[in-house]
Amino acid sequence: MQVSSKAEDAPTAERPDLYASAEQELFSLIALTARAKRELATRLDSRLTPGYLPVLGMILRSQRITQSEICEHLLVDKAALSRMITKLEQLALVKREVDPEDRRVFHLLPTELAVERWHECFQGWRTELRSRMTNWDNEDLSALIDLLSRLNLEIKSL
Repeated sequence: MQVSSKAEDAPTAERPDLYASAEQELFSLIALTARAKRELATRLDSRLTPGYLPVLGMILRSQRITQSEICEHLLVDKAALSRMITKLEQLALVKREVDPEDRRVFHLLPTELAVERWHECFQGWRTELRSRMTNWDNEDLSALIDLLSRLNLEIKSL
């Protein structure tokens, strides 16, 4: 599959149907993603909303991160994030650790419970997703990865 990156290939006015179809597919993906996030958050803990997933995901990936780093990366309000972290602590999914060099700074770390639940929740989703793509050839999967990467870069620059 050849993917052009030249904006001048076809002016916007010459392909409104293609743009409309692409937008519709993107909106469908966003809706499906929102539903999946809601289901995964509930599986993780019935008291969590989908907004907690990116926060907990960052803590799990980094293994040690500050609230400021999360705010900067996710563009989350500090007060809202603080409430989220407090809730995640109450649910024993996150713990705070004081930075020995700067006692005003707290590092957020995932608990073993968080690691276990995250793995349990996402393993079924991953298995199901991968089973849906078993008939895709490597070229199609590579094209999907390339196009999603490009789309993510374009969306980040909005």
